[in-house]
Amino acid sequence: MAFVHIKNLLYKSIGLHSDTVGESSIDRAISQRMHVTNCSNASAYYKLLKGDKQELGELIEEVVVPETWFFRNITPFEVLRDNALNIYANTGKSEKNYPLKILSIPCSSGEEPYSIAMVLNNSGMKKGDFIIDAIDISARALKKSRRAVYGKHSFREKEMDFQDKYFEPVRSEFRLLKDIRDCVSFRQGNIITDPISPADEYYDIIFCRNLLIYFNRETQRKMLNKLSLMLKCGGLLFVGHAESGQIDKNDFTKIRIAKAFSFRKKMNDKFLTSPAKCNDQPVNKLRDIYDQLVEVTKKDIELSKKINNPKYKSTKNNKNDVSGKNIGNYFFEKIDLLINENCLLDAFRLCEKFLEEQPEDSDAYYYLGLISNLRGDSAGAEELLRKAIYLSPGHCNALALSADLAEKRGDEDSAKSLRRREQKARKRSS
Repeated sequence: MAFVHIKNLLYKSIGLHSDTVGESSIDRAISQRMHVTNCSNASAYYKLLKGDKQELGELIEEVVVPETWFFRNITPFEVLRDNALNIYANTGKSEKNYPLKILSIPCSSGEEPYSIAMVLNNSGMKKGDFIIDAIDISARALKKSRRAVYGKHSFREKEMDFQDKYFEPVRSEFRLLKDIRDCVSFRQGNIITDPISPADEYYDIIFCRNLLIYFNRETQRKMLNKLSLMLKCGGLLFVGHAESGQIDKNDFTKIRIAKAFSFRKKMNDKFLTSPAKCNDQPVNKLRDIYDQLVEVTKKDIELSKKINNPKYKSTKNNKNDVSGKNIGNYFFEKIDLLINENCLLDAFRLCEKFLEEQPEDSDAYYYLGLISNLRGDSAGAEELLRKAIYLSPGHCNALALSADLAEKRGDEDSAKSLRRREQKARKRSS
């Protein structure tokens, strides 16, 4: 019975369903860890697991056996090569300096995200034109990923003309060049329990191959919904052969190339457009922004009444007027209210929407940074706040929040410098 409890614990922790990998495989992993931890029986090991997160992690490492190599089943990478530049160009990123955002999950020992980086580099994209987030639950696999030294086992695909260009020999193995290594950011994460994306519709391209096969149908459905939310309209999703039948045809269109197992997320009018999202119907006037602000939430009438309450009033600088209404003030009052109502996603979308027409508005970047911080993305928040401060060096709120974030990550020197700048800015404005 204890073995059943342990398997249920694995299911709750990482979604692993014993039927998908075989009872015997999980039993062997449990027995191996029982031997290492000197547990005489399964009941004792189950008790250990419940009280020791580190041991649970070790069991997960034993169960999750990565099997990957560079350009594994090469067709998806050919589809990536043929589509990435178009996605980059069509969203206007090349003009507005927005990088192409790509997710590789699970990234295993790094061969897949590094293959993505090599394909994009070979297609003419430079460092900074794209960012690759690589996430895996295995600490061991991530350690190997960051080391980026691989043996012959990782070079099994026939199309290996990349090897001479992007690797250097290290004894009997090969190390990936630093320029490619620097294109990928690795971190540990659990797709079941962890927030993977800093915002909905964040990624242009997602590789999630041969992960869903370890889940039951209910968990597969939840994970596909999660992946769909992270992917921008018009973006690409790559899955494994056995998983392609689970993709919702209402949300995705299949790319009909043999062995690609890739899908494009359909454009959907319910999503707000922005420079980081679908732009099949771009909005060119501030009046359109005002119209969409009114429609964004069911609570609009209630929120509009709150705007007249003095405690909600904002003292922002004047923006362009449209039909006698100050859109800038209205917009930031709306953002304040949405944040107070904890409607962070709506607030984030509206900030991005506003920046589509006012790309140098420091207040909008400040609010994006504030919202990102509230959503738990402190690194993204700091980047956005830097943009606000660059556009408006005396932006007191951006300086203050940046100082707080620098202090939280232990950078006391930066925090002190930012606080001095904030104090000077407040004196100048008083």
